Amino acid sequence: MPDTPHEQSDSGAAALAELPDRSCTWCKVPMMKRLVGDGKFIHYTCPKCIFQHTTKRESKKE
Repeated sequence: MPDTPHEQSDSGAAALAELPDRSCTWCKVPMMKRLVGDGKFIHYTCPKCIFQHTTKRESKKE
């Protein structure tokens, strides 16, 4: 079995660490974040009131 899932999870964790943090609009607590849409969007969810927000990722220009 190839170990690509392990490599993907490492790169996914690194990508999440690079994402900007966001506070809930209502509760002001830090929101949980995850990548969606093949990594093109960041989905934020408040752990307290379940407020959700999705934003498009800006592409890195190197």
